Amino acid sequence: MYTFCPNCFALYQVTAGHLGKAGGQTRCGECRQVYPAVDYLYDDLEIAREALELQCASASSEKHAANEAAAAPAPSSATPGGQPASMPLHPARPLPDSWQQQHTISLADIGSGAGIGFLLLLLGLQWVYFNRAELAADERWRPMLERGCLIVHCEMPLRADVSRIDIINRDVRKHPAIEDVLLVNVAFQNRAEFVQPYPVLEVSFTDKSGSAIAVRRFSPPEYLAAGVDLAAGMAAELPVQVVLEVIDPGDEVVSFQFAFL
Repeated sequence: MYTFCPNCFALYQVTAGHLGKAGGQTRCGECRQVYPAVDYLYDDLEIAREALELQCASASSEKHAANEAAAAPAPSSATPGGQPASMPLHPARPLPDSWQQQHTISLADIGSGAGIGFLLLLLGLQWVYFNRAELAADERWRPMLERGCLIVHCEMPLRADVSRIDIINRDVRKHPAIEDVLLVNVAFQNRAEFVQPYPVLEVSFTDKSGSAIAVRRFSPPEYLAAGVDLAAGMAAELPVQVVLEVIDPGDEVVSFQFAFL
């Protein structure tokens, strides 16, 4: 491929690798001007020469017209036949090594890059903040978050794994003193080796087909006794006893289930 400098009309042979590394920009080895080489790029040498001759002729005509408009004597650049003279063409030369130095980084470029980097960092921190509970429960992320909290003095949410909570005793019966009310007794235990938050307790009643007739979810403040420190979490291997009073959903109920959320 061939290109020429639109300023001094020096002709060069280039490769796609040259243009790709420099983003299509080139520094002329003759006049040192940086120009977009892709705008003057030709695959064939003869076509490049023809385009260069037209560029030379156009430049000469513009210069001649400018001199006449200035009403100042100036040497004519036209040939006796009235056509603009073409500048002599040199053989196509390889692109000089200085083409790699044509792109300089300005303070504006550095500032823009720093601003984009800061915004990306801020976006990442926001994502971590809004997903901190899920990340804290992940063994891969939690050590990193703990080290980060030591630096910024934040508190990590307790690690949660409801699959490690087991029911050790449960019972549902008619309330001995209140009509149309059921007395629900359930005891569960944290089998994990770490303290985790008290879960949401779901109680569901189903008919003989397995369809749910009534479902109720209880948050920790609803099923725990007054004075229990929720922030301290549920210690490992320590049973939690819960007693609940719920409205009797009717005679169609044949079974009940408990779940932790």
